[in-house]
Amino acid sequence: MKRPIALCVLLACATPVVADNLIDVYRQAQSRDPLWAAARANYAANIERLSQGRALLLPTVALSASAMQSDQKVKTPAIDNTFHYRTDIYSLQLTQPIYRKQNFAGYAQGEAAAAQAEADLASARQDLILRVTQAYLAVLGAQDVLDFARAEKAAIERMLALSKRNFSVGNASLVDVHEAQAAFDLAVAQEITAANDFEVKREALRLLTGSTPGSLSHLKQTLDLAGPQPADMEKWVEASLDNPQVRSQEQAVESARQEIEKNVGSHYPTLDLAASHTYNDAGGSAQGIPIYTNTNQIGLVFQMPLYQGGAISSKVREAAARRDQAEQQLESVRRQSAQQTREQYLAVLNGVARVQALEQAQRSNQRALESTLLGHERGLRTNIDVVNAQRELFRTRRDLSQARYDYLLARLRLKVAVGQLGEPELEDINRLLGSR
Repeated sequence: MKRPIALCVLLACATPVVADNLIDVYRQAQSRDPLWAAARANYAANIERLSQGRALLLPTVALSASAMQSDQKVKTPAIDNTFHYRTDIYSLQLTQPIYRKQNFAGYAQGEAAAAQAEADLASARQDLILRVTQAYLAVLGAQDVLDFARAEKAAIERMLALSKRNFSVGNASLVDVHEAQAAFDLAVAQEITAANDFEVKREALRLLTGSTPGSLSHLKQTLDLAGPQPADMEKWVEASLDNPQVRSQEQAVESARQEIEKNVGSHYPTLDLAASHTYNDAGGSAQGIPIYTNTNQIGLVFQMPLYQGGAISSKVREAAARRDQAEQQLESVRRQSAQQTREQYLAVLNGVARVQALEQAQRSNQRALESTLLGHERGLRTNIDVVNAQRELFRTRRDLSQARYDYLLARLRLKVAVGQLGEPELEDINRLLGSR
């Protein structure tokens, strides 16, 4: 039996809309974020450097073939004739490097490039998690600001209506009405600004996921505030010296060192094992008879570079300068990692203290507003006193909301600084989300 259309519509409307949580948005970004896709493509390209380096140590095999038609006129005291014949040549050559110093350095460079690619991909994965979380929490923060702005506007609107009613019966002055109207106009402007910022933050999240975000899960009211563990800044700093950025730069230094070895190796002799098989079938010759040869060769090929105009020495000096540059960049990365770790460690501690302080301030402002409303009812406080108390409470709520998001981001940034940010940390934050 078919259900009536109206009933189906009602059932569809009654179905609750499931909000996207942080993990859902992260999965979307994994498949759609162009920066993450570019990082994976860069990894796929750089990891091939290992195979290219290994190939320098393996044998090379080349096959060549030719077929030529010859018209040869021969004139001697004994011969005066023109010969027409075809020559077919096939050659198969194998070369196995036995000693090539530059090839060993090239293989080591390939290993360093592959290790650097792994570190860069790990860094890009952390960056994706952080960017998604920042964008997600930014939308939630903008939504909170918009909600607070609307609630403040509604509260002031009620106060404005009350002022107008009291003025009409002679219980309030025109000044009270004007003050309430000015406060209401300001609240309207703040709501417009908050709504615009909310759309901007949603657009930033859309850039990561490739689609307009729908309803998002919000942060629960209760938040477990905890400082960094272990509670020792220097241990975190020590751990930061092995994060992906540092490892990547260490491999860049190793690659620069091997570049020196590669160029120095151009001064060294080379020794190769060479083997070849050549087939030559000439249908004719100057003597007018066909020639057929089938040759197999195997042996060692030794080469010793003597002088190349000073180019090799120049390249060695250039490579040494590049190595020095890479080493200084490594030192800079290590210092930056240590600094960022200290900053984020302190940011987590400050976040805990700030959230706790604002929670206390919110309770105090709530009591202050209640006292001001009671004083207003008894004629001891003016409309502007009530508006100011309301505004202070909403401002505190807004600051508290932002402080909670800042605290969570500081925790993630601390993990990034030491190279320990992964999906488990993302899931920890996701468990703090729920419906309002």
